[in-house]
Amino acid sequence: MNDTVNQVLQGLESGLVSAAEIEALNKAISAGYGGAGKPTDLTYGGVLQAESLETTLKSVTFDMKNLKMWPAVSVDKAYNLFEQYNRLIAYGSDSAPYIGEGGAPQEEDSTYVRDGQKIVFFGTRRRVSHQMTLVRVTVGDIVAQQAKEGTMHLLKNVERELYWGHAHFQNQTTGAMSGADADLPTSSIAMSGLLKQLLKGDTDAQMISGDFNGYGTTSSIGQDLAGAVMAQDDVEALAVIALENFGSPSELHAEPAVISAFVKQFYPQFRSAPGLASQTVGYDVSKIQTTAGAIDLKPNLFLRPRTGVRAIASGTAAPASTFTAAGAGAGSGSTFAAGTEKFAGNWANTGAGVYRCAGAKLPGLGEAFLLDMSAENMRFKQLAPLSKINFAIVTTALEFAIVLYGALFVYTPRFNCFFKNAGK
Repeated sequence: MNDTVNQVLQGLESGLVSAAEIEALNKAISAGYGGAGKPTDLTYGGVLQAESLETTLKSVTFDMKNLKMWPAVSVDKAYNLFEQYNRLIAYGSDSAPYIGEGGAPQEEDSTYVRDGQKIVFFGTRRRVSHQMTLVRVTVGDIVAQQAKEGTMHLLKNVERELYWGHAHFQNQTTGAMSGADADLPTSSIAMSGLLKQLLKGDTDAQMISGDFNGYGTTSSIGQDLAGAVMAQDDVEALAVIALENFGSPSELHAEPAVISAFVKQFYPQFRSAPGLASQTVGYDVSKIQTTAGAIDLKPNLFLRPRTGVRAIASGTAAPASTFTAAGAGAGSGSTFAAGTEKFAGNWANTGAGVYRCAGAKLPGLGEAFLLDMSAENMRFKQLAPLSKINFAIVTTALEFAIVLYGALFVYTPRFNCFFKNAGK
């Protein structure tokens, strides 16, 4: 071998080496970049190389800092599968407060109503083979890693359901989206989220204060932007409505594209100083000052509106929005055929007939929420915190579930406001 190499080296010096000999030399001294994932693809020096793999798992998905609603909402303990509370809606009537000399004031009664929410059950299931726990892996304890990833998967769904649980259900006959319980599937095991509770609270007399009866009409806590970009005047208007309902909104939750479109309106207010180096461009808008106080902007990735229909949890009927649409008929003039449908709301499975959509939800557009995050306004009551439940071992695999039992309670819906169909 040494003699062959010496002959090649001598030939290099005198220019007598052939192309075949140079190729042979390259093969002998080249490490290469290894195979394409198969051991049989490794040749020459690649066979002897130790593989290099970083021990840190690289993630292209979200982490805890991307969750906005779950870390912000107050958490309380639940003790039953149906948790109730009392709501005070009036201290008395709108009668005159005067009494004559020696007289007695008119007797008044406060008005109370009782309300409540069902505790619902969230969960995800994971499975790790026994053999997988015995081999060497780069992430440490593989069961612990799966438990962590299962927890993140569950929190992703909980974050969305806090906003959208039981949302976008429409009346089959009118297409109205009012948050009415009658528009929900009777067999649903889902949670009523923020949007559903605010829609119901917007019109439910038992959620409206009676102490300002006779002092003007009750303003809606919702505004339909119909695709327009949210403006500062819009935020101010809803903040005043929340204030008039005794709320103290402190955060505005919306998808990043909606927040971005809002902030871009303030770019013309930015001024740079000519001639200065290392300037930072852009306009910092992280708060909005309103009559109700400062509002923090909270861009949330999980408020991006859905385009397709979501699979429903096991044991529940799928919403009737999953229709099989016929293609456009010849001569109809329509450019839309089957398979191009966009998500524009849900209907409960109430039987056959015509399902109407009144345009309450525009495809591709979502909501923005102006929220009072105080514990007096809303809480997440949990019967069981995030927990890992190990299943019985009946195969050579370890199976477990990550579960969370609870529900969102918006005690005073009119302390909050919301935008529908926000433009971006």
